[in-house]
Amino acid sequence: MRVTAILAISVAVTGCAWSDPSVSSAPRASDAHLMICMTLGADIPRLTGAEKLAQKMLAGIGVETEWRGNSCSKGGDIVITLSYQTPASKLPGAFAYSLAYEGRHIEVFWDRVLRKVPSAVAPILLAHVLVHEIAHILQGVSRHSETGVMKAAWNPDDYFQMRRKPLEFTEDDVRLIHRGIAARSVAVPSIGK
Repeated sequence: MRVTAILAISVAVTGCAWSDPSVSSAPRASDAHLMICMTLGADIPRLTGAEKLAQKMLAGIGVETEWRGNSCSKGGDIVITLSYQTPASKLPGAFAYSLAYEGRHIEVFWDRVLRKVPSAVAPILLAHVLVHEIAHILQGVSRHSETGVMKAAWNPDDYFQMRRKPLEFTEDDVRLIHRGIAARSVAVPSIGK
């Protein structure tokens, strides 16, 4: 899976709120609760700001998340690794990738995010990248939408929209996410996990 160029966003993370009335009739998994583990390293303020915005975006579609940083001892439902020295040859142009069919691991190229946008808006960009990849994991497929946060590549209009409020999910995205969450809750754990 490849996420392509994402540009600067200029809204303060704490001022962002989001809900999408167009998906209010979409199925909800009220008991959907995920533990997400992301080692914070030295960038704790920027990374926790991204976590908070990502949490709001996911809560807007009925997915509650618990973010654990350096204290995540059991591994969580989703594990996010940050790359600080991503080789130029590794998925050029991408800010992250997820193992959608594996259902657990995401790698974010944090160094690329930091090079792409001013430091103050990096948490907002990172939040969109995280939500995009978490959605892939929850959907269990590597697919993209024509609009919103799940587009394969965001255009200048999308970047402008991000300045006002986070990008939204399509109804299909929300359905696939909740279907995937339901499947995860009944999946039989594999031996050796």
